[in-house]
Amino acid sequence: MNEHSPSPSSPSSSSGASAASGTFSAFERPVVRMKTPADMAEALPYLLGFYPSDSVVALGLQGPRRRQGGSVRIDIPAPAAWAAASDEVVGFLLALSEQRDRSPDAVILYLCRDPEPGESPRAVAERLRPLATLLAERFVAAGVPVHESLCLSDGRWYSYSCSDPECCPADGALVRVPGSTSPVAAAAAFAGIHVRGSLRDLHRELEPLPAESALPLLHAFEREMPSVAAELGRTGGRERLREATAALVDAAVARFRRDEDELDDHDAARIVLGLQDRLARDRAAEWLDPPDVAHASRLWRYLARRCVGPFAEHAAAPLSLLGWTAWVTGDTVTARVALGRALALDPGYTFAGLLYEAINCGAVPDSLCATLRAERAARQRGARRRRRGPFPRCLGRSTD
Repeated sequence: MNEHSPSPSSPSSSSGASAASGTFSAFERPVVRMKTPADMAEALPYLLGFYPSDSVVALGLQGPRRRQGGSVRIDIPAPAAWAAASDEVVGFLLALSEQRDRSPDAVILYLCRDPEPGESPRAVAERLRPLATLLAERFVAAGVPVHESLCLSDGRWYSYSCSDPECCPADGALVRVPGSTSPVAAAAAFAGIHVRGSLRDLHRELEPLPAESALPLLHAFEREMPSVAAELGRTGGRERLREATAALVDAAVARFRRDEDELDDHDAARIVLGLQDRLARDRAAEWLDPPDVAHASRLWRYLARRCVGPFAEHAAAPLSLLGWTAWVTGDTVTARVALGRALALDPGYTFAGLLYEAINCGAVPDSLCATLRAERAARQRGARRRRRGPFPRCLGRSTD
């Protein structure tokens, strides 16, 4: 699965980058000084927060000191889509950089892919060389010189820009010599930058439960669907479902707050089905303040993995809520992965698309958080008034 493009007009993420497999995103990390191709190779996972699997990454550089600007990552597409993917990488990096500040003055290109069984890392580098060439040509044509172009494969790096064997050996070089601590790693550790594993691992953590665990969940969904449909057909049914969903979410967060980690399958199915309603989902997004935001985040991850079989697309709602809570708590890596997966399941899911674009543009969630808190407070005041009943005219109106 992939993160989605930050532009509503860009491809979705189901096939090649030119036809929808790409992830186009900006990653904001503390600057790590990179002087050599070896430094650039080692710095990449620290800049992204994860090891990019099967990825093209374009890192913009700005100013005379070549400071990090925006960056774009896409899945490596099939060779037939390489030309279109190269155009899109250039276009998105330029657009992203201009949204933040200005166009990049140079770019570092990374092609990351591990070997197939029986294949050598050098063979991978040669196989991807035409893609590296296309990317370089497109950036140069757009007026952005390529500072360095690297292939990272099986813990080794290869330079497409330099053929000097003294600094860039043809057989590649280890990204990190075992037992050594490089200046890049030391600087990253000092800055508190942690690598979260590979992108493949991060996506795997959000995949639906395996088939052998899915049958009880499928039965739960199949049992709850007719009652939800029937309620929606009744007068006032939609509002009753929203209230029921909110009550189930509140109870589930309370369970997770008590360090419980399981829900009844029927409760899980009812929450997932209820969250398909936009207003019910927006109300669930109000779980954004510590300490309960952490419990809500666990709940959204739990529910997303339980959208199995024909209900897989229903995961767009809990995945978007997971992306929201991750953004609120500063975990932009998880936010992009979760929102990207939501958009892979449903490319037209507006909530996920807007959040993803906001993150990529460097926005902060403060104003949206304030809006949700205000809505929650207003609803709570209304609930208190309803419990008290109407005020006698002689007593005036409540001022709370």
